[in-house]
Amino acid sequence: MVDQIIEMQHLKFEEYNTFIHKHPVVISIPHSGIWIPPEMKTKLKKDLILPNSDWYLPDFYDFLQEQQYTVLINPVNRYVIDVNRDKIREGDSYKTNLIYTHTTQDDEMYEVLPDEKEIQERINNFYLPYHQRLEQLLTEKKKHFPKVYLLDLHSFGLNFGADILLGSSFGTSCSDEFLKKMEQLCSDQGFSVKCNQEYAGGYITRHYGRQGLGYEALQIELWYGAYIEKREFGKEELPEIQREFYEDARERMGRVFESLRKCIR
Repeated sequence: MVDQIIEMQHLKFEEYNTFIHKHPVVISIPHSGIWIPPEMKTKLKKDLILPNSDWYLPDFYDFLQEQQYTVLINPVNRYVIDVNRDKIREGDSYKTNLIYTHTTQDDEMYEVLPDEKEIQERINNFYLPYHQRLEQLLTEKKKHFPKVYLLDLHSFGLNFGADILLGSSFGTSCSDEFLKKMEQLCSDQGFSVKCNQEYAGGYITRHYGRQGLGYEALQIELWYGAYIEKREFGKEELPEIQREFYEDARERMGRVFESLRKCIR
């Protein structure tokens, strides 16, 4: 695990087109980061595998920059702190707690658990800045458009019988009209789609989808088997890409977002 983690002297979010307002859209990629603080690495169990990150999404979606979408990418590994969780910490499950003590496959992570001081430092250094920046981008975009759409991009490993899972928090974070439009655009490019089933939307979708204030938020989950390689995935990190398969999926997704630009001008 340690050999696969990059070292970063000056941690910064990756951003595209933050001063360009061609489209009423802000895109968040919160779970693709692989950076882990050195002090955390010393506390992890030896040979620990940290599975189920949103592998390769910044590369997969790099066409968004050319298409002039505003994008915010989190470089911090979700196992450091999960920015797609509420600050209220509930139990040890990764589904409810922003600081994981077990992996998504229920393996214990730590030889030495982080104390309250370290947890608060992670909140201050990584969690709050991401949300502050995302809020800034949405607020700025709202100055230019009466309605703003937040797309929260993720990927997943289990086979739920669809290439893409769209989540609108059961209709609360975005309109049914926008949900159906995205479903149609994805289907038009050969992706099978389910809506509001296994992943109906996380904290980011629920928190920023404020329709009464002119903000709609939609979570888009892309199956590993639809872009990395068509197979079953287990306990693994940085799975090897089947390049031709990956590029085909990337081109089709590029057409999804190209079509989206024409729908929401």
